[in-house]
Amino acid sequence: MPGIELIGVVKANAYGHGSTRVSSKLHNLGVRTLSVATVSEAVHLREHGISSEIIVFAPPTSESIYAFAEYDLQPIVDCPETLSIVEQTVKAMDVHLKVDTGMGRLGVTTQDAIRLIRRIETRSGVNLSSIWTHFARADEPENEMTRLQFDRFTHLIDQLGSPPAPLHVAASAAVFSFPESVDPTIMSMARVGIALYGLLDLPNERPPAGLSPVMEFVSRVSAVKTVPPNTPISYGSRWRAPSTRRIATVAAGYADGVPRVLSNKGQVRIENSLFPIAGTVCMDMFMVDLGEPSETNANIGVGTPVQIFGAKSPTCFEIADQAQTITYVPICGISDRVQRKSCP
Repeated sequence: MPGIELIGVVKANAYGHGSTRVSSKLHNLGVRTLSVATVSEAVHLREHGISSEIIVFAPPTSESIYAFAEYDLQPIVDCPETLSIVEQTVKAMDVHLKVDTGMGRLGVTTQDAIRLIRRIETRSGVNLSSIWTHFARADEPENEMTRLQFDRFTHLIDQLGSPPAPLHVAASAAVFSFPESVDPTIMSMARVGIALYGLLDLPNERPPAGLSPVMEFVSRVSAVKTVPPNTPISYGSRWRAPSTRRIATVAAGYADGVPRVLSNKGQVRIENSLFPIAGTVCMDMFMVDLGEPSETNANIGVGTPVQIFGAKSPTCFEIADQAQTITYVPICGISDRVQRKSCP
């Protein structure tokens, strides 16, 4: 995005990747501004030494606004009432005006935006740092909704005569599917989240060219046993050994982020081969059918690494398909008890 400032989106523990680690890395790469969903996420970053500018997407409340001032956070203004809350503080504050052009979630209407902008301009302690909107269907490149929202937003700016603050409309999908959203002659910034982590999913592009998934979700074998034919495995006895089988127990479960929906249909990678999940995924572990005892699986034992998803199949995209969801869900579902490690 030449000429466009990247806002690094690190909400939800940096989409499960570890917010402090990712934020520090982004800072070292020259990313000046971060964004999170909640005040508590922002405070966590401050308390771990992150000094970048931080935008909080959740509107401030009368109770939270003082944390914005104390921790030097930047709120959004999405309605007159939110601006009134910001005006409670005695500290000068940078705010970001959100305009609802069709998402229907947060934001002032385009009809009311001009009045709110003019009101902000009269407040000496409130600095309008950006004006922005959010697309509802940018991950559907052929859908006209993005064009409609973009035109509504730019029409608003045209009514103002000239942009009174930097503009941004693009999140990850629009960066790759709607070039005008990162046209530096119009826009100044873009909010990049899922693409940072290499998991943007567009039609026929998984991921788009130039992106690589960052996360690999790995556990280890905690036990291996050989069972006779018809042996039931896991809760509900919904899987039975079709013959003499080697069964590996893996130290991860749905409390760690292994989707329970993968029971009896998911696969994992062990020593560069794929093996099916056998039985119901438990809270803290699941079982894998290694097949009949053979030289192929004889070396799989306690401590052998197990890839739940990663760069090779099964990928996060495949896991999301099996769970009938999007890539955001598996990565955000990995719990805090799972250790994060930086890879070389």
